[in-house]
This record gives sequence, C-alpha cells and structure tokens, in this order.
Amino acid sequence: MALEPKVNSHVTRLNRHLPFSPSHAQIYEEYQTDNDSLDFKTQALVYLLNTINSGAKVVVLTGDAGHGKTHLCRRIITDYLGYPSQLARDLLLSECNGLSAIPPLDSESGKKPLRIHKDFSELDVNDAAEFIENTSCYPESVTIVCANEGRLRAVISQSSSGNICNQIFKTFQESFRTGSCSIDSEVHIVNLNYQSVSDSSVSKESLVKLAFKKWVADDKRWNQSCGSCKYANKCPIFWNRTLLASHGKDTASQRVLRIEELLSTIERLGFVVTIREMLMLLAYIITGGLSCVDVHRQAASSKIWQNRYAFYNLLFEKPEALPEDRLLKGIPILSAFFRMDPGKRAFRPLDEKLLNIGDVFEPDQLDLKFEITLSGNKKTIDASGGIDEIVGNPKSKGERDRESQAVLNVVTALRRRAFFDDNYPSGGLLNRLGFSYGSQFLEIISQDIPAEKMIKLKNMLMAGLHTVQGLRMSGTETNLNLVDPAFGRATSDAAIISRRIPSKSIKLMSRRSAWEVEGVEIQWSLASSVDWINRQVVLRVDDPEKGISDLQLDLLSFECLARAAKGYLADDFYSHELRRIRTFLGRLAEGGLSEYGQIILFMKGRSYTVSIDSGVIQVGGGA
Repeated sequence: MALEPKVNSHVTRLNRHLPFSPSHAQIYEEYQTDNDSLDFKTQALVYLLNTINSGAKVVVLTGDAGHGKTHLCRRIITDYLGYPSQLARDLLLSECNGLSAIPPLDSESGKKPLRIHKDFSELDVNDAAEFIENTSCYPESVTIVCANEGRLRAVISQSSSGNICNQIFKTFQESFRTGSCSIDSEVHIVNLNYQSVSDSSVSKESLVKLAFKKWVADDKRWNQSCGSCKYANKCPIFWNRTLLASHGKDTASQRVLRIEELLSTIERLGFVVTIREMLMLLAYIITGGLSCVDVHRQAASSKIWQNRYAFYNLLFEKPEALPEDRLLKGIPILSAFFRMDPGKRAFRPLDEKLLNIGDVFEPDQLDLKFEITLSGNKKTIDASGGIDEIVGNPKSKGERDRESQAVLNVVTALRRRAFFDDNYPSGGLLNRLGFSYGSQFLEIISQDIPAEKMIKLKNMLMAGLHTVQGLRMSGTETNLNLVDPAFGRATSDAAIISRRIPSKSIKLMSRRSAWEVEGVEIQWSLASSVDWINRQVVLRVDDPEKGISDLQLDLLSFECLARAAKGYLADDFYSHELRRIRTFLGRLAEGGLSEYGQIILFMKGRSYTVSIDSGVIQVGGGA
C-alpha cells in the first residue's frame, strides 16, 4: 500500500507560535488551549507562591510584554486557588480586572482570595494609582498587579500617589541597588526583565531545554503522522526534529545545549529575551515557517532545497521565501543571531578538517545535500565529504561567480553545523563567535578563579580604562589614573591627572555577588525571584571619599575594555559602550584634588608633579 502525504497537527500547533501565522493569537495566554500551553514551572511562579503563603499584601509583576505575566496569573489561579486550567483562562478574561476577588475553589482550604489586575495599561495612570492605594481596604485578600516597567514608573510617580505607591517606588529603587524584591515582606516587586530563558544548573533545566523536551522529544507528536508520511525522508521539519531529539544521543543533546548557550550569550550582550520570543524562535527554527502542505508541494519535485531550512541555517540566515523585515519585526532577537553567524568566521583548524580532510559528518544527510549548477549542468553534491565535488570548468565570469557562490554556501553551512556538533567548553564557544575574551568574562562571573588570576584580569581592565582615556601607561601600573574631566580626553603628548585610585580599591565580581556583599541579609532576593543567570561583570571602586561606584560590564563592554588593554579601540563599533564607560570615569574623576594642591601631569609616558611655591612654578617627578 502506497504511503500518502500526512499533516501533523503538532507542526500546525508550532506554526501557531509564529508571528507571521494568521492564528498567531494562540500564543497569548488568554486564547490558548491546554494543547498549546507549555506549563513551565518558572522560578517566578515558585517565588509568587512563597510570597502569598508568607503573608504578602501586594505583589507587582513587571517586565516587557511576553515575559509571562498573564501566564503567571493563570498559574497562580490554578496552583494556589485550585481551579482547572481552562476555567482559570476563563477567569483571566472575566475576573482579572481587579474589581473583585477570586476566592479559592475549596472554601475550606484557608487560602486567601486573590485580587488580580492582569494589565495596568488598560487603566489611566491616576486610576491605576488609586487602585493600588485602595488595596489597603482589602486586608483579607492578596493583590497581584501586572504592569510593564514604563507603566509602573508612571503610576507610582504620580503626584496623587499615596503610601502604598511610595512603598512600591522605594522597593523598586532598592531592587536595583541591593537586589531586594521586598523591604517589609508585604509589598513585593518581581522584575521579569531579569528572567533568563537559558538558566540551567545541575538540578534545573532551562526553559529552552524544557520547550525542546515537550516539542521535539515526544515521539507521539511526530511518529504517528510523520512516520507514515510519503514525504518524511524529504521533510526538513522532520529532519530538524531528528537532529534535535536526543533519545540518548549525545550529539542531539549537545545541539540543544549550543542553542541554550547562544541564548545565554545574547542575554549577556544586554538583550532581554522574553519567554514568548523564545517560543517563537524555537518554533521557527524547527519548522522554518513551513506547513506540512508547503513541504508536500515542494517535496513533490526532484529539487534539493531542504538545506536552507536546517535549524542552524535558519538561526543565522533567513530563507528566501520570508521577507527579512517581516521576519525580524516578528522575531527581533534573530537580528542578534544573524550578527553572530559562525559560518562567516574562518577557523583554520576547523576549515582544514571540514574542507580538505572531509568525512567529519555521516554521508547522505538531508541538510548536507546541495543542488548546484556547474558549467550549465545541475549536480547534487553531498557536502559531508567537503568541497572536492564542487569542481567545475568555468568558461565565463558568470560561471566563475556561480561556482564561487556554491562553494561559499557549502562552506558556510558546514561551519554552522560543526559549531553545533563540535565538543568544546563554553569559553571556546564564545571565541568561535568572535569574543576573544569571552572565557575570561565567564571566569569572573563564576567567581571560582585564583586570586592571582583575578588580579591579572583586573589589571587588564584597568589598562583598558587607561586606553579609553587616551593614556599610554606602563604594563606595571598599579593605579587607575583618572584624567581631569575639565581638560577633556588625554592626548598622546600630555594629560592632567585628576586623581589616582589604587588597585586594591578595585574589585571584579558578578552582578549577584555585588549585591550579596552589600552587607545586608536579603530574604527576598531578586536573583531568587526569577530564573537567573549572571549577565554582567561588576567593576567596583570602593572609594573612601565617594563610597562605592559600580561599572556594569556586559559581554560586549568587557570585550571592548579587554581589547583596549592591548591598545586597540574601535570607537565607532563600541561607541555606546565607550560613552557609558567615559561617563563613569568622569564621575569618578570629578572633584578629585591632588594632594597639597599639586597638579599631576602625565607626559610622554611619565608622571610629573607641578606645584606653585611663593610664585615659583616647580616641576618634579618624572616617575
């Protein structure tokens, strides 16, 4: 009996997560069904349950759209109040406007009712402030409010705001300074902009891995339809599933780990990746925006086209069928992936192995087959053997260009595939992406390196700060010299030094560690309120005169300073980072007074002191 084309309902479900799908509304919590929903037990949900059980009165969920604020409201109705998930969704639409409290399903449970407002953008700011103040009138219930950060700031800073708004404002400010979500255990702020989709540890799987486990690893979702489909062996969607479904395969698990590490890298570059955007991204790289019907139509021909829809090509390059502006508008984080394309980076040991030695990959894999035209003849090649098969006899510039483009396409795809299949530590991953000092960044974040190495890294960043100011210091300099901001940037000839900060007053630490050394025991810490990864290195200056000043360095800022330490400074590329670093240095230098009224002059690599004594100018030093 001949096999027939099949439509997999799971592929249809995945496409409903894509922003260019007509049924994209299914990704919004209020309109989902249990089949569409991924019920992640996030750390934010755990924290929310703990605060309610510990006597919280007001909990504010803030963050960008897509972080899961509405999902948390539905889960708290389900997990705390005891309602079935579909009834909880109905309550989201009918009862989550804050006008009435939702009682527990079991009236004998002793649990407090919840008064939920799922979207503060629906209210005028004055009405929203009044709503918050009125929560004091309902001591028998817990109020949960959802608001994006801009809206929250507008509401709590109103002139009509009262005590509770002021308490939220203080808590919000304190969260940035000390990493605390609550001052008094009654008012809490859960800032989901700190939530990470790539947070993974020995005892916990990241949201990325959990999504892959449900979408890719479940055989029932795939084998029933795809296993008996006529075009299964020509389907790039089913092949992506094969490449990413572990089933005990180390290589497949490693590919998922690489995707997780790529997302953690992007988060450490300062991008905020919401859960919604993560789900859109993963659905996209599995399906490429193709439906089963699209695959059937294209697979009916004898053409080789599937390699364009391999998950690793979709991550770094859009397929021709999708307009770029539509794709990047729908899934903006793809623009960050496109800029990190490992297929465009030459790595000689790898290229030698891929292109000259060959046999790195198993032959006859769907994603490594290419159809190229050489000397007017179409040819199907298997790139697993390298590029030796791309041998033509070009007789014109056009034919030579086509052969060159064919080689480029194959080489790019092989590098991308190897990026996911090679086994190397995460520092090596960052190096392959072009971050030469990525491993040092991760070492500082881990806080698990010897003191001697930490001092070397600190001296390296201090040298970078000198270069940013235009100073050319010796490699043995143990002070951070700050150019007087009144005289602008230094030149290669001379600079006025406002003050010097000794190396011992400067520390490097992770963002979480910087909060923990504030000396205050934090019961409700921000880092434990969400799925968390350390995204920044904090360069802390402990100044006896001005107190503590922190320079927060994400991966790009760290790379900028580390390269500057070698004398290289790409002003245009790092313009945003350099403005922020120079502003920080300017604040440190402000008001710096040289001891005994002396002026420190740095000229031609040497320091001089200039002083006036009884009308006589004296120059000393030269150290």
